[in-house]
Amino acid sequence: MIVVTGATGQLGRQVVERLMEMVPPSTIALSVRDPQKAVDMAAAGVGVRESDFTDHDSMVRAFTGADKVLIISTRGPGVVAEHLGAVAAAAAAGVPHVVYTSGTQAEGTTTAGVHKQTEAAIRSAGMTYTFLRNNLYADVLVREVLGAIEAGVLSSPAGDGRVGAVTRSDCAAVAASVLATSGHEDRIYDITGPDSVGWLDLAAVASEAAGHDVPYAPVSLDEFAGGPNAVMADYYGGISRGGYDIVSDAVLDITGRPPVSALAFVRRTVREALAHRVTGA
Repeated sequence: MIVVTGATGQLGRQVVERLMEMVPPSTIALSVRDPQKAVDMAAAGVGVRESDFTDHDSMVRAFTGADKVLIISTRGPGVVAEHLGAVAAAAAAGVPHVVYTSGTQAEGTTTAGVHKQTEAAIRSAGMTYTFLRNNLYADVLVREVLGAIEAGVLSSPAGDGRVGAVTRSDCAAVAASVLATSGHEDRIYDITGPDSVGWLDLAAVASEAAGHDVPYAPVSLDEFAGGPNAVMADYYGGISRGGYDIVSDAVLDITGRPPVSALAFVRRTVREALAHRVTGA
């Protein structure tokens, strides 16, 4: 039995869809807060188990009988406690193998600290593990480019930093493959796109899409940070220090197909978004 947490989220849903192509749906169970959001997947034959990371007993019930559990990382002020609660529940349920969607270990970032604590807890619990250290989602770069087109300039504290950005669909394909196959025991993978992307590259994409020059104008972290930008400022700090400039062959090695180019994904998605705005569709 494979149990997937966060299965109604953007990543989790894609993981489940991929899994159903690889294993019988009856061998998949979803750990979700709101079963109503998983009605369509339940109709396809997967099990649905209501649970919450903050409710230990519900998580133990959700994980009971699982051979592998995918813990999809969450966000928010209580994220560490939620992750550690999920790990404790997996250990209490006797789960042999935990797969965790971790993140790039960019030194000095709060995000990396969260993932380090979670990885350490899984190791300490004595379970077999697989850590999927997903790089920055390419969707973030799409928002950067669309915002730059609207503003007429790409302002960012990324500096000269670059990222091995990866599409969410590639992250889902990797997670599904790790869950459905063997050979990934006690392994750590950096999940990245096929190339490293910088903000000058994004400015070029913005300029191409806008039909006029959209320059890159770096700003300091101090100018950017604060309020709603606090979370992204943490990422930008890691990016500017080179912490996300990692490119690996993990997607190809695990799934058997090459990852999608982040720049190609950004170009296509931005073009589609602008066409949508024009037509109002």
